Amino acid sequence: MPTLETPQFFSDPLVAAGLMALAAQAGYYAIYWFLGGRTQKERAMEGFEHVLLSGVLFGVALILVNLSLWGLNVYLSVANVTLPDDGAVKILNQTRGWWDFGGNVQVALRVAEGTYRSYASASGAVLAAYAAAVIGFGLAPWTNPISMAIMNVFAYLVTAATTVLISSAVYGVAMVLARSWPALLPVGAVLVTYERTRHLGAWLLAVSVVAPIVLAAGADVLRSAVDPGQIAALAGMVTPAFVFLNADPLLMAMIILGLIGLVLSVVTYAASRLFDHAGASLALD
Repeated sequence: MPTLETPQFFSDPLVAAGLMALAAQAGYYAIYWFLGGRTQKERAMEGFEHVLLSGVLFGVALILVNLSLWGLNVYLSVANVTLPDDGAVKILNQTRGWWDFGGNVQVALRVAEGTYRSYASASGAVLAAYAAAVIGFGLAPWTNPISMAIMNVFAYLVTAATTVLISSAVYGVAMVLARSWPALLPVGAVLVTYERTRHLGAWLLAVSVVAPIVLAAGADVLRSAVDPGQIAALAGMVTPAFVFLNADPLLMAMIILGLIGLVLSVVTYAASRLFDHAGASLALD
């Protein structure tokens, strides 16, 4: 598992990206102020208001991220849900302040990525065993009925394993992409203050606020409910002795992965509408 780092103030990716985005925005308008005439100076003053609003929205987004983590911990405590001690949420809870939150989220995302990757590998092993059994028994005419029996009986298993494989692989890729969230969050805060880019900025802010927490927590919940080894063990049971097969772990993983996607979609949409309305109220052009 990746080690938890203790980033310094300016080395934290979220702080550094936020300062760079706001500095670039302010520097753009500073050029108009120092090199332009009266009209350009007026435009620069309006631009500095955009910088101020971007900074405010950047801070609001950080507050919402921390509130989301706090709400998650409250729910887990009330529901008496125990997550793995080496999971992503545990790493997020070790954050001491906003200056190291971004760095800890990066570590948590790497842990969650490994979790989703393990389920993709386990479900892939089940599908490979299914294909080998169907093809292997189908080669000889006298075992062809066995091949057909395996194909029919394990049809639901193929559906569940395929769903787990695709979902966990997509979430694993999303974890890799989510590591760019320290850059997306301040960029979204800048874009949402302009009328022409308000919708894109609201979407970037929503994804940056919601995705890391939901996907990291989802990985821990999935791991606490179903061990990937239980799914991988099903690969050895795809034989004519299918009566001994217990596919409950695979079906449970499929349900949890579906719920993760549903929660992610609903909460992201709600957050995007919130930031979009905020941008509509604050946009200056």
